[in-house]
Amino acid sequence: MSNDALPNYVMENYAKAVKMDLNDWVIRNPLPAICECKFDGIRVFLFKSGSNLVISGKLGSVFTPKANPLAFAKIPEFTHAPNRMILDGEYVSHDGLHLFDVLQVDDRDVRSLILEDRRRILDEILKGTGLEVEIFRANTISEIQELKEEIVGKGFEGILVKNPLSRYGQSNSWLKLKRFDTIDCFVIDFEDTPEKARTGIARSWFIGVIDRMGRTVNIGKVGSFLERVEPKMIRIGSVLEVRFQQVTEDWKLRAPFILRVRHDKPTNECNMSQLETAAGRKYEPQEE
Repeated sequence: MSNDALPNYVMENYAKAVKMDLNDWVIRNPLPAICECKFDGIRVFLFKSGSNLVISGKLGSVFTPKANPLAFAKIPEFTHAPNRMILDGEYVSHDGLHLFDVLQVDDRDVRSLILEDRRRILDEILKGTGLEVEIFRANTISEIQELKEEIVGKGFEGILVKNPLSRYGQSNSWLKLKRFDTIDCFVIDFEDTPEKARTGIARSWFIGVIDRMGRTVNIGKVGSFLERVEPKMIRIGSVLEVRFQQVTEDWKLRAPFILRVRHDKPTNECNMSQLETAAGRKYEPQEE
């Protein structure tokens, strides 16, 4: 597989975590569960072929040791690892790569194995590297909730809860529990203000998500953001991670606040189900 083809492979194959009520998730995924810290980084695959290592994200980013030495500074040569492998993980700019799953080992596709077995393979590959993501085991909903509070208290954005008997990519088998209610949405327009006319830079945007019929739903306006967010980088079509307090009756966000611009996520993954989960009710698209 050429380096140019790697982002498409990641996009088509990476396992997705869902947002839903924890109690509903447990009905589908009986406990115990495996829990991991949720890192605030870029989802990537690590590809190894012989002595060659490449990291690829899902939206076109490809990193090699020669071109991106900092990204590989803490990654070993994997001399004891399989000749070829594909590992799943998160790359965090300030502290490097964290790996939590495995898709392929030599010629063997291991995605059909249950998570417990894949973790054993991964642990053997990563032994002593410091790249593995620590796992915690929870037997009750209370233990999951307490773990989330503990992890959030350490500065992480939340936890991932996983069914230990699930295959890689199995629907609804990974649950995302975050510090706040957040959604991924995209900019559908900007507010025309005197400041926008004067500077050319918008500071207030209309945001939307995609409903089940594939149509864009306007979920309100946001004009507050973290200091690290650069307004000039936000354009129509930009994907934003937005924190909010509540979903109103007319499906708008109350007190929205931009946490970051997500360059790693396409607009077609910003779906209405995120708001349905937060609101605890179903959105009924209006027929045209």
